[in-house]
Amino acid sequence: MTKKKAAVWIILFALMIIGPRVVYYFAEPHISEENTENRQLAEKPALTRDNLHNYASQYNSYYNDHLAFRSQMIEANSILNMKLFGDSSSASVVLGKNDWLFFTDEGSIEDYKGTNLYTQEQLDVIKDNILSTKAYLEARGIEFILMIPSNKEDIYSAQLPDYIRKRGELTRAEQVINYLREETGVRIVYPREDLMAYKDQYDLYWHYDTHWNYLGGYIGAKALLRELGVEIADVEDLTISQNDFSGYDLANMMNLKNYYKKNKPAEVSYDVTGYATNNLSVIQAIDATELIYQSEAPDPRRLFLVRDSFAGAMAPVLASNFSYSYMPHWNGCFEQSMIDEQQPDIFVYEVVERRLDALLTFRLSE
Repeated sequence: MTKKKAAVWIILFALMIIGPRVVYYFAEPHISEENTENRQLAEKPALTRDNLHNYASQYNSYYNDHLAFRSQMIEANSILNMKLFGDSSSASVVLGKNDWLFFTDEGSIEDYKGTNLYTQEQLDVIKDNILSTKAYLEARGIEFILMIPSNKEDIYSAQLPDYIRKRGELTRAEQVINYLREETGVRIVYPREDLMAYKDQYDLYWHYDTHWNYLGGYIGAKALLRELGVEIADVEDLTISQNDFSGYDLANMMNLKNYYKKNKPAEVSYDVTGYATNNLSVIQAIDATELIYQSEAPDPRRLFLVRDSFAGAMAPVLASNFSYSYMPHWNGCFEQSMIDEQQPDIFVYEVVERRLDALLTFRLSE
């Protein structure tokens, strides 16, 4: 190779390395810098005496996570996967019919198919935990309710791809509910039939997200309140106005949140009004930790609800019907000592169907 050719190759290689960063410098103000990956990107490390040995690998992680046009390239790859191969770029997401997305983690698909039933030993562990929790609460004069919101994959199974089919007659949720009702007498709210009654008239779950929308949440809240002896407006008596708001957790898992927001049909979601709010006021609303409300509801009982993210859409409806409501998130917020501090009349443990394994470890005891 001549010196001239070698120089050309060196220049071309340098342009390949430096060029994208130069272009990005000028393009940066005009493109989105939002982190489209479902994880925390590495931060730029500081060189100190304590990290001399790790600095190189830390900086390499930072550099890789902040490459010029990284988000755009990841999004382009995800779009190609979807359009050319009809496949999701995330193992956690499956592409359904009519632009529906579905969750594959936490046993969601197995829940629908009925292939993940518990063993008798596991059922007995759940039973013992529930009986301990029930006894702990009853000793304090507190009503105990277990609530299990349905998975989206069950309610909208018609939108699943054809290769995902039911295998068993019994689902894990039905197995647990039947067993607990027979063995413990615990009160359980499983709003599946309530949701099925309206699933064809309304889309009750977001297409691009794992959660139900505010109308789905209202139906779930109505089922729980009915168990607690409180009647609220029927769906037919509500004012339901369509909006295009959505959650995008599934789209985000594929690095395609922006793509779905810009290029796919607007979500079907709803603003729900027309039920009595009883001058509801928000004391605190931090979804990751605590939701706290008070109202002028005629029911003086105090509600304590240990929850996951599905309770967010139910919270205002539930809280409108009790004088005081305290709703800590189960993950990193709830502690048993809170019960004596809050002195509730009602204790609800809410866990979405796909997270039923939580019942293997959740236990209140003296």
